[in-house]
Amino acid sequence: MISRIICIVLDSMGIGAAPDAAKYGDEGSNTLANTARAVNGLFIPNLARLGLGNLTPILGVDPVPEATGAYGKMGQLSAGKDTTT
Repeated sequence: MISRIICIVLDSMGIGAAPDAAKYGDEGSNTLANTARAVNGLFIPNLARLGLGNLTPILGVDPVPEATGAYGKMGQLSAGKDTTT
């Protein structure tokens, strides 16, 4: 049983488009992957080991067969595009 979690929220650092992206003109958005491409790849070994590369293709962050942590994407319940809404 997991006794503790750490949830990292990076405001405006999206990993893939939200299900309602078309309503806001954001189809195909992926801020993290686009940032990685712009800088010729990321070097973030700790997040890679935790499974970040298993969520979406990210240049420089390979998927791992056995992540050292649980990983996932969160979505908001309210309408809007801001973390606080």
